[in-house]
Amino acid sequence: MAWAETRAAAVDLAQHGWPVLPGTYQLAKHGAWLGRSGAAGLEPVAALWQLATTTNPEVAMEWWTRRPYSVLLACGAGVDGVEVPAVHGQRALGQLSPARRGPVAVTPFGSWLFFVRSGDEPLRPELAANAHAQLHASGAWLPIPPTARDGLPYRWRVPPSTVGWALPASAEVQRVLVASLSRQPSGAQPGLA
Repeated sequence: MAWAETRAAAVDLAQHGWPVLPGTYQLAKHGAWLGRSGAAGLEPVAALWQLATTTNPEVAMEWWTRRPYSVLLACGAGVDGVEVPAVHGQRALGQLSPARRGPVAVTPFGSWLFFVRSGDEPLRPELAANAHAQLHASGAWLPIPPTARDGLPYRWRVPPSTVGWALPASAEVQRVLVASLSRQPSGAQPGLA
């Protein structure tokens, strides 16, 4: 992952009001995690990470100029994420109208992240039970592209810029995710990627 690319991503996200924070990073595939003493993996650099976020592009530029930190998103302060297995994410993305589509990232571990507006909408029980979905909201953080783990990058499937940085309501995305559960190919089992 190129240092300039991560810095540009952090600055761009902050400029658009996404609360970002520095995460640990690796200089080589399967290398040691750097940026925080005793780091065992990808995690926020600051112990009290909820207090170490920024939406100020100048602050983001300063932080990511110091080191090639991973880019993490603090959920619950405007942006949340709904995570589903990749197969389910692909099916649901095709069912979201372009007007209701928001940013979507692909993780290197077989799941997709649908970014939505923060709100009081809990995860629908049928998604948790049948799609192994997770809602990342207040108190959670998520890696943001181009962050990588062990050389495997997070990638944008639908970059924020292509949807004008608009975030759909969580309820709307979850409604489509639930509807897509019943549209599985025959023989498929819910939640398996």
